[in-house]
Amino acid sequence: MINSALYREPELLDPARHRGLKMGTLADFSITKGMHGAFITVTEMPQAALEFPIVFIHSGERDAAGRPTVSPIVLLGLAVNENLFVDGARWDARYIPAFIRRYPFLTATLRHAGTTGVMVDRAWSGFSEREGEALFEADDQPAPALQRAMEFLQMFETEAQRTRSFCARLAELDLLREMKADATLPQGQTLSVDGFLVVDEEKLHKLDDMIVIEAHRNGMLMLLHLHLASLANMRHMVERKARRAAAAAPVAA
Repeated sequence: MINSALYREPELLDPARHRGLKMGTLADFSITKGMHGAFITVTEMPQAALEFPIVFIHSGERDAAGRPTVSPIVLLGLAVNENLFVDGARWDARYIPAFIRRYPFLTATLRHAGTTGVMVDRAWSGFSEREGEALFEADDQPAPALQRAMEFLQMFETEAQRTRSFCARLAELDLLREMKADATLPQGQTLSVDGFLVVDEEKLHKLDDMIVIEAHRNGMLMLLHLHLASLANMRHMVERKARRAAAAAPVAA
């Protein structure tokens, strides 16, 4: 859902196909205008919690025990296909999730080969055959720009795996509950945000002491409290939406 809102024409990166391609800098964030959420890793939570509400969503998969798996995301909008943190081409927040910063690249599992490959969104306007940094050297080896991108992808995948382990432990402890939040804009429009999961504070407070000590020592407890504190940003998002609605309203004659 979130991937498809960003990557429009993903294709496997291939020297034979992309030999002459050059890339610019990611500066036009209007590509994210249809994203109402973005996956984040646990490493990002301390910074992301200062800007966005952090919630959890069902990933559509199940673990070895048959439990539904979940993933953490930052909310970017209060409606589908709405990003309140992008203003034209400008990103209007102090932090940009790594999920977005890795664009226009991503990694994907190649089912026919059983390996992971690098993909690229060929629809990105930052690609050119005349300007920017080359993706490949003359011998078809990755040029410095592509090497940096691949290193970032590797770090992202490493942190994503840590995040999956964190979420698996959440599922084992059964700490999540469904979230529902309602708000009314100054113009009278009512908002209802649901379909997400948050930590159940009552269950968290009832955890066995040994589990609490374990969660404190491995950093999990800190992350859970960051998540809970980040939910206060929901009010700021309602204010953002109200300002956007007011700016778009016709001026009375």
